[in-house]
Amino acid sequence: MRNQVIVFVLCLMSITAEIFAQSKYWIEFTDKDTTEYNYAEYLSAQAIENRIRYNIPLYQYTDVAPKKKYIQQLKEMRVQPIVISRWLNSVSAVLTPEQKELISKLPYVKGIHRILPGIQICNTQVDVNSRSFHETMQQMEISEFLQAGLTGKGVSIGVIDAGFYDAHRNDYLKHLFDEHRIIKQRDFLDTTRTDIITQKATNSDSHGKTVLEHIAGYNTSLRIQKGMAPNATYYLARTEHGDREFRGEEDTWIAAMEWMDQLGVRLINTSLGYSIKMDDPNDNYKKEDMNGATTRISKAADIAFYEKGIFLVVSAGNEGANPDWGIISSPADARGALSVGATILDNCMKIDYSSIGPEYNDYLKPNVSCYSYNGTSFSAPAVTGFVACIMEKAPWLSNKEVKEIVEKSAHLYPYGNNYVGYGIPKAGRALQLLKNIEYTSPKTEMREVNTGLFRGKKYLLKIEPTTEKEAVLFHKKNERIVISQISVSISDNKILIKKPHGCTRTTIVYGDHVTELIW
Repeated sequence: MRNQVIVFVLCLMSITAEIFAQSKYWIEFTDKDTTEYNYAEYLSAQAIENRIRYNIPLYQYTDVAPKKKYIQQLKEMRVQPIVISRWLNSVSAVLTPEQKELISKLPYVKGIHRILPGIQICNTQVDVNSRSFHETMQQMEISEFLQAGLTGKGVSIGVIDAGFYDAHRNDYLKHLFDEHRIIKQRDFLDTTRTDIITQKATNSDSHGKTVLEHIAGYNTSLRIQKGMAPNATYYLARTEHGDREFRGEEDTWIAAMEWMDQLGVRLINTSLGYSIKMDDPNDNYKKEDMNGATTRISKAADIAFYEKGIFLVVSAGNEGANPDWGIISSPADARGALSVGATILDNCMKIDYSSIGPEYNDYLKPNVSCYSYNGTSFSAPAVTGFVACIMEKAPWLSNKEVKEIVEKSAHLYPYGNNYVGYGIPKAGRALQLLKNIEYTSPKTEMREVNTGLFRGKKYLLKIEPTTEKEAVLFHKKNERIVISQISVSISDNKILIKKPHGCTRTTIVYGDHVTELIW
């Protein structure tokens, strides 16, 4: 008996060692076979219509699937593909070290890249006289959109997240089910599941439900609105596990993006991000990897924006107060993504947890921000609803044009920074920009400091009569990078600004006035 136990334990140890020796990888191929590709067989009618309308090529190399014979040869080597990515010309699979070594020598394999194991959860009849709105919606001036009759009608929105369990029982989402506004749902982690709403896979399978509430939420009985797009239609994808501290999978996220593109979805929200806190610390990204060009998930995000015409809204991340990281995560670093940070409600300064943009990139991140007490996971969907209203008002605009309007509508534009981007998108300004893209706020100005005044270390800004008691200052080392943010008192319509060491610019904000001070 004792010998049998020893044999059993040794076998168990051997099996366990083999399991832990396996990792998931992208297997990237060298070429594709384009001779048999027919876009009409791959793209949906809606996707084709979108591409024609927005002058996007119907034939794209990234739409072509990897060669079938390559995939078949992998199967013959006892490698089972998990996700097949057209965009990246790759398949994901779990490989032993021996399989990895063997496959890397195949002539049609361009490279093998390890997949990091975790991702962080970074037609209702809406009454324009709703009793109350979510604070974020008030911050972004929802009344302006509602007066224009904008509620996201006619816009398709994809939500890629953790589970959406019990969404049908949520009082703020009930209208989506009563009016059949959820068009499709899909579980990319467990493809045998066909219901990600009434059934749960984990005990934490509801993050996506809360995200959806911040895009579409409207309580019909209480007439309380939480999201700006209650009349949009929705496509839901579960791509990450809820019970692993909102950990998930990179390859399933890319698969969901390709699925939504194929169906013709134009606007996608994803409140997720790769950075640190991986199960294996060796898999953590480095700060310099957040450059929009390193991670495969960010490469896919840029393919979506620049090639497919998709508008992607991404959470900036919640590592702003982490001294070991602090910056945005991936795919928020993707140049094409609209990355959304979080602010304090009253004064619109960056809230402590909200991740900042890295100094080394030559483009602004985050792009915009808005209030969220519970993380950028919920500021991003609030802005997604904002974007949907613009798309409803001007469906002829491309994703690039819509992005320009969102950024220009923000309260700091054009004086953005790496703390809050261009600031809070404003519905009133967005509507003005739709009439005239050259519109600029008359309450935005630039001033150069007289270096002789206070020896160039202080400046007394005289302002128009105001009821505001405080102003917010963003002290910057250059046009984008913030040294510090503070609030100061306004006394007798004057603001005293003290220049900190290394500061070359200061953005002063009070009410809807913005002054850029050049020291």
